[in-house]
Amino acid sequence: MTGESVVIGLGNDFRRDDGVGLRVAHEVEGRHRSGVRVVGVGEPAELLDIWCGAPLAIVVDAAIGHDATAGRIRRWEAPELETTAVLSSHGLGLAQTFALGQALDRVPDRLVLFTVDITDSTHGTGLTP
Repeated sequence: MTGESVVIGLGNDFRRDDGVGLRVAHEVEGRHRSGVRVVGVGEPAELLDIWCGAPLAIVVDAAIGHDATAGRIRRWEAPELETTAVLSSHGLGLAQTFALGQALDRVPDRLVLFTVDITDSTHGTGLTP
């Protein structure tokens, strides 16, 4: 166990709104919270090393799908990831990454996922309003 909680922004700054997780991580990092490490990553597989042993991992990611409502924020916890389809803009989603982490014994003590619905993941920089 690392002893530090971790906030992880997941996304790609060059795919428009897919960068929302990275933006949130940047904002949290600017608040300088003691005992909290903040990391931005591009692929879910990177999470296995980052969240392993953390007492709490909070992941923020963009979600895209047919029922997406731009800007809607949803909160999920690890047990829900196993039974609920969380739509991701990445090839390997959070539910699959968490399941892999469980199999490898590389998970945090507690995982909370915040998704932000997006509609634009085309190439380009900057978040849409």
